[in-house]
Amino acid sequence: MLLELFFSAGLLAAPAQETPKIEGALPRDSRDHQPLLLGATTRDAILSHRDIFRDNMSHRAIKAEWLARWKAVDVPCTLVVAFGSWCSDSQRELPDFLALTKDPNPFVTIQYIGINRDKKAEAVAWPKGIEPQSIDKVPTFWLFELQPGGGQKLLGSIVETPPKPDQGMAEAVLDLLAKAR
Repeated sequence: MLLELFFSAGLLAAPAQETPKIEGALPRDSRDHQPLLLGATTRDAILSHRDIFRDNMSHRAIKAEWLARWKAVDVPCTLVVAFGSWCSDSQRELPDFLALTKDPNPFVTIQYIGINRDKKAEAVAWPKGIEPQSIDKVPTFWLFELQPGGGQKLLGSIVETPPKPDQGMAEAVLDLLAKAR
């Protein structure tokens, strides 16, 4: 109540709201007015959030060789995935990776971070021990390898699209994970 008086009197600036909020619901995108996933989230939340993620994943064929490579990762590492639920690139690229990770690998910790159009993520959304990275485009995948003593070393990243022509994100991430060996 007291803060409202300060705001209305112009003694304090009201906090900036980049994303309109709806009481009791997810925040809405300022452009398409669709719900947004923001901050730390999960694979299941992404798949239940917007139909396009689930629909695009159902059309992805994960090769047996890729699944074998996924299961063979035996180095403790962390993948941080920044994506925009509003972003067509995220909606196109992320489902391939989601299909690959249907069965978790106990050596690979995955942290999904939903971001707004401003491409900023709060530091609390990042895994403990990992320095928040700058986000220029989404989706972006960062691979960190656990170091002796508990620190995390950045091994590489994939920004927006797979680096090789005609490569899906699942295969691109597997190539990135090969650096952790």
